[in-house]
Amino acid sequence: QRLEKLNMPKVIFINKTEKEGANINDALASIRELLSPKAMIIDFGSSELMEAVAESDDELLMKYLDGEPLSDAEIKNGLKKAVLANKLYPVIVGSGIKDEGVKELLETIVSYCPSPLEHSAYTMKVPSSDEEKTVEPTEDGPLEGLVFKSMYDAHLGHISLMKILRGKLSTNDDIYNATTSTKEHIGVISILQGKDQSSVTSASCGDIVALTKLKNTHVGDTLCDAKEKLLVRPFEFPSPSISASIKPKTRADEEKISNCLHRLCEEDLTFRVDRNEETKELLISGIGDLHLKVMVDRMKSRYNVEVDLGTPKVTYRETITKKGKARYKYKKQSGGHGQYGDVDLEIEPLPRDGEDYEFVNKIFGGAVPKNFIPSIEKGARKTLDEGVLAGYPINHVRVLVVDGSYHDVDSSDMAFQIAAAHAMKEAIKTAGPVLLEPIMEVSIVVTDDFIGQISGDISSRRGRIMGTEARGKKDVITAHIPLGEMFSYANDLRSMTQGRGSYSMKMSHYENAPAKITERVIAENTKT
Repeated sequence: QRLEKLNMPKVIFINKTEKEGANINDALASIRELLSPKAMIIDFGSSELMEAVAESDDELLMKYLDGEPLSDAEIKNGLKKAVLANKLYPVIVGSGIKDEGVKELLETIVSYCPSPLEHSAYTMKVPSSDEEKTVEPTEDGPLEGLVFKSMYDAHLGHISLMKILRGKLSTNDDIYNATTSTKEHIGVISILQGKDQSSVTSASCGDIVALTKLKNTHVGDTLCDAKEKLLVRPFEFPSPSISASIKPKTRADEEKISNCLHRLCEEDLTFRVDRNEETKELLISGIGDLHLKVMVDRMKSRYNVEVDLGTPKVTYRETITKKGKARYKYKKQSGGHGQYGDVDLEIEPLPRDGEDYEFVNKIFGGAVPKNFIPSIEKGARKTLDEGVLAGYPINHVRVLVVDGSYHDVDSSDMAFQIAAAHAMKEAIKTAGPVLLEPIMEVSIVVTDDFIGQISGDISSRRGRIMGTEARGKKDVITAHIPLGEMFSYANDLRSMTQGRGSYSMKMSHYENAPAKITERVIAENTKT
């Protein structure tokens, strides 16, 4: 679908034919149904292929309709025209693990896919404007190149792989990064062939080159001639669909992990690293379980960093369901100045779709001097941040200071903080505290024949279907599902839909957690 948007020629490879029960005809029928009826296995004796090739060229079509056989040379030439015009998608069958069909795949790409100079014109954007410009793939004209991958080498450092879309690049050229608006100097230009590199003095349109020591260039950046600054259409990277917590196995691993993860993120923009400040967990995210396993293997093989993966913690919240109140007097005397603070608090729920917190001072007549009110709020906030059920922040509450007392000598900021914290805790206990769980808005894209199975699975995850809409040949199901039920969903969806389903999700809101979930979370967070 992404290639369709870019009007790119396509070759399809049916893999894993070595598996028991593999059915090539079913796979081809599925491709034609889901992707395009233009998909076709390359068989020179096939009348279906002959007809498709003939339709790509008027002369061949006339010959075919007159009943004259097409020569192999005519078929190959017509096939290339059909692929270039997006009228036919060659399908190759094989097994990657057994190296079957791989040679045929490479030969098909070389023989029938367009060379860079035959590529259709690129649409590029003028920086800082909505103006677009068409750029023909030619060796003449100003340089235009796209950095599509980056790597790190222990000896060479950061390596940027760039495809030259137009023009020529030479060593010692000064070029412009249109994405970051910075200048770059070209030192060594290399051509990669597997693990081998060979230095060249220049490269031109269609070449893929390796560039080192670029200071401000990343994946997706456009490198060009400073005289004609144009931006290649930005990449659309798939969003991560699975996350895991990551923990270094040893102190030595902990010291190296930050640099290691930074380099892996630079190389792969579908791999993300975040730190959850609330749970104190380091999280990695990718487009699938296998993706994360590959990244963990790279950490070990490249950087000698070993880690353990786990399920991320859910960031619950707490709130109250009714009004509550409490008064607490903190009084301590141990010789000399003592400590005294007396606070009377009320707490009441706020609308769930509104403010998280409000603080109201309702003391009149000087029962507590105004200079101690900030200390009371600080103590109350401390309890709200720490929670009373399972240690999670308490949201959507209004705190009211209604009364109190003080001592001319012994009262202090700290005394009122302590008194307010205790009063707040007791008030919350009388206000019907509940645990809230995060609810995600999940968009699931599947074909019509999987809707029943997906709907049942959503219900089993305590989810609610909010709507269904058609999008081309597929349906999009929108549902609200608790985050705690979603951590295995990427793999489960793949199994349910034979790899044809996809999904994305974003935070929606918080809801009261069921009693069993609340009991489990409280038990987990009160273990000694």
